[in-house]
Amino acid sequence: MKKISLLVFLITLMGFISCNPTQKSVYRDDFRSAKDSERQKILNEVNAKNSNKSVLILTQTYKGEKIIISQNGKTIFSEYPITNLKNRIASYLSFSNQQDLIVKDISTKEEIIIPVKKATKHKYVYLMKKVNKGKFQYVITYSNTLRPMKI
Repeated sequence: MKKISLLVFLITLMGFISCNPTQKSVYRDDFRSAKDSERQKILNEVNAKNSNKSVLILTQTYKGEKIIISQNGKTIFSEYPITNLKNRIASYLSFSNQQDLIVKDISTKEEIIIPVKKATKHKYVYLMKKVNKGKFQYVITYSNTLRPMKI
């Protein structure tokens, strides 16, 4: 009986260790989409018309902390984005969906990985920071729908 309880405890402990409570992934295409003209303008602006490119959109709760985004060991973004309170967008950029994307938030010391397996299936990746009980949680939303970005 002790062996079974120890085994259950170890399995539960491994489950807690393997899950990352600071990151959550969701998949959504059911929100209001941007007009086709806005979608084309954004894709042209960030050079993401090809199928091997996706768009990363930093959304809520960015307050000027340093964000470094890299792929294949090269920095592709290093800025201090601030969320626009009207449209809830801090910044956006295109990235190759053929390699993992690594987003480092210097203030929270968190590293978020957008894996190739998910990025190739979705044109838009939204990265939101939420404050939950005084701690930051990152919500990654994978979508093929661009939400309206301009007000």
